[in-house]
Amino acid sequence: MLVGSVAVSLVLSSCSSSSKDASSTSSAPTGSAAAAAFKVDTSQCDDPASATKKITDTWKIGYSAPLSGPIAGVASFALDGFKARIAAQNAAGGINGVKIDVNYKDDQYTPDKAKANTTEFIQSDHVDSLATFGSGPVGAIADDQNAACVPLLYPSSSVQQYRDISQYPWTVQFLPAGEAEARYDVNYILSKYPNGAKVGIAENQNASGVGEYNAFVDAAKGTKVTVAVVADQTDPNAAATKIAAAKPEVVYNAGITTDCGPLVIAMARIGFKPSGFTMNPDNCADSTAYIAAGEAADGNVIPSYLKSVTDPTLSSDAGVQAYLSQVTGADKDNTITIAGWTEADLTINTLLQASKMPGGLSHVTAIQAARDQDYASPMLGTGITWQSTPTALVGFSGFQTLVWSASEKAFKKDGPVVSVAAK
Repeated sequence: MLVGSVAVSLVLSSCSSSSKDASSTSSAPTGSAAAAAFKVDTSQCDDPASATKKITDTWKIGYSAPLSGPIAGVASFALDGFKARIAAQNAAGGINGVKIDVNYKDDQYTPDKAKANTTEFIQSDHVDSLATFGSGPVGAIADDQNAACVPLLYPSSSVQQYRDISQYPWTVQFLPAGEAEARYDVNYILSKYPNGAKVGIAENQNASGVGEYNAFVDAAKGTKVTVAVVADQTDPNAAATKIAAAKPEVVYNAGITTDCGPLVIAMARIGFKPSGFTMNPDNCADSTAYIAAGEAADGNVIPSYLKSVTDPTLSSDAGVQAYLSQVTGADKDNTITIAGWTEADLTINTLLQASKMPGGLSHVTAIQAARDQDYASPMLGTGITWQSTPTALVGFSGFQTLVWSASEKAFKKDGPVVSVAAK
């Protein structure tokens, strides 16, 4: 078993292990540039000694996740990918001999429970880094983990407030910046409707949905994209009815993963489909929701940053082969599973880089490494890298437009990768 895992590790290393050079065969760069470039004041940490202590045996991750509750099913896909990548790395020797131990606690997608979990992780379990799922949980724990100087690495979230490095230096979110994705959304609409289009927005009232709505409205200002109607999608049927009455060319879903299928099903139920298309956020990548929606989902658009393991042109891709050797469950083809695997891969790459820094692997070097990335993670789309600097978190450098084909029950590429690296 170990031999196979080592082989997988070598494949990953050969295709994209270095944050600076995806073609490098070394396990990680030295990271000296990052150590010099990004500074944190550990004297302000709750426990300064813990922040700088070299980790030599086990790197402990505290993961507050919705193991039960309304989105537990979708979250389980992400966790399957995350667990598979961590297990493979541990089997291959961990982080230069340091094993990764992940402790999962259920928060039911509830901010208060996520905050309580984080308190236990930091004060009782003494974890070295944190992870979570969702914007609400990130908002609940960001202040505490920054005060404790415990890195929050690649949570499935993107709240603009916590991308402010000066205020939240220890928080590095995974999902694309809302403002960058919104610019992409508006530009895509204008590419199809150069003379302008009316948009109907279905808005989830949670932190993710409100953030997506605000970003979209800001991006549309001064353009020919106008917001004709906004509907609360707590009740998808009511939202569909309200949006249909405005007759928009485009419907924009400012929601979370579990909103995507129900909204298009609700619109189909009343016989409404926009004359153009329905545009969903990047988190609406769960193919099972579109399959359940049937013909109603045909033509739905999402921005993507990941490879698809069902793409026949990628059957010999080194990253896809490595991923499939690690993730073998029934949900291996699901984009959410791939995203979870990628979150773990970014974490591993960051820790490998940190372990090569002066002073070795610690909370400080981990966050320094996280702020110095230009990394072609194996399952990122061709031409897309993960970018982070001491002054800005770009995240994914671009989006590949995907359009859902109901007949093929798969997403199909539409055009080249669109860069979002700079405004």
